[in-house]
Amino acid sequence: MNVRVLTACMAIIVVWSTAGAAPTPAGGGWWDDTPWQNPERGFNWYPPDAPPKKSAKKSEEKPRDIKDMKTMPELQAELARLKDLAVMQPTRDNVRNYLEAQTYVMDKSALFADVARRVVWATPSVDYNNRSPTATFAQLARKDQRSDDQARTLAELSRDYGLMFFFRSDCPYCHQQAPVLKLLEQQYGMPVLGVSLDGGVLPQFPDARRDNGVSMIVSQGQGITAVPALFLVHRASRQAVPVGTGALAIDEIVERIRVLTRTQPGQEF
Repeated sequence: MNVRVLTACMAIIVVWSTAGAAPTPAGGGWWDDTPWQNPERGFNWYPPDAPPKKSAKKSEEKPRDIKDMKTMPELQAELARLKDLAVMQPTRDNVRNYLEAQTYVMDKSALFADVARRVVWATPSVDYNNRSPTATFAQLARKDQRSDDQARTLAELSRDYGLMFFFRSDCPYCHQQAPVLKLLEQQYGMPVLGVSLDGGVLPQFPDARRDNGVSMIVSQGQGITAVPALFLVHRASRQAVPVGTGALAIDEIVERIRVLTRTQPGQEF
């Protein structure tokens, strides 16, 4: 082989080898690498995308001060969080933080209550005292007026209505209720008809009728399961209104009749 040609070939090999051994510049990619420098490079495949670098973990946000919160859900959630923390980790700081937050919430509630009562005093439409006075003298006057209304109501109703008294002869409360009903009949003129569920009688109602199915009629098919039981019955239409069961004082019976016949639900509340 010609010496010149051999020398030229050797020079090319040296230059190529030196260039191949040059370090990859910083930041070089897959295309800048060689199998001789990185055995993992491979010849016939592309490398997968490098996983994204994990960002530094964000520092936990400091909880907001409860006094900076503007809505009830926020306030309630923060108070609940502080309470849970104080109970589960009862350190002095946790307990103090909860108690301070609780005091803040109680102060806000007290402020609301104070403002609310001032609004009530200045606004007749929301002042319940207008409908139901709490002053003693007003209560006494209202009681006297109600007694007059009761007497007038029963006097008017006695023309068209009567009371049905359902009892059992072996019921101790029925024996106690009977004289009360007799007194009501004498005092207000409201007729009372005794109806025996077991066929027995009471001293005050010796002529009581035996139940012949009327208990099912006045109870709208439900039957009477508790005695004594009172029903206000319209004599002409036979429509019945339950007054109550169990032993009742005369004032309570009269008041229930007045409410059931002279007022609408919610009228006196």
